[in-house]
Amino acid sequence: MKILIVEDEPFNITVLEEMIHIFYPEAEITAAENGQVGYEILQNESFDLILSDISMPVMDGYALIDKIKNELKLSTPTIAVTAFAVQGDKEKILLSGFDDYMSKPIDMSLLEKMLDKYKDA
Repeated sequence: MKILIVEDEPFNITVLEEMIHIFYPEAEITAAENGQVGYEILQNESFDLILSDISMPVMDGYALIDKIKNELKLSTPTIAVTAFAVQGDKEKILLSGFDDYMSKPIDMSLLEKMLDKYKDA
């Protein structure tokens, strides 16, 4: 499984990588520190799954998902991983084009379900 993590906090990247490797030790993980870097990576590489934060400098998750779907025309499953947990945020995230949503802090069992759900997508 090849995964792109788009997240501006280095600590969150490390934690997410370690959590993923518990379930998929062989997973290849690439990290991007914001949506712009993620977008540039996606122009040259393909992934099985994208995990993206929403609130980031330079380019946020909403702008990134727009570019993934409308410019790059990718169908790669993309999951929003965000601290936003206010009523209506999940709906806004899904309507913007994300395939799924996980709130921070990440629940291990939910992460495992998400990885399993999209591993063969």
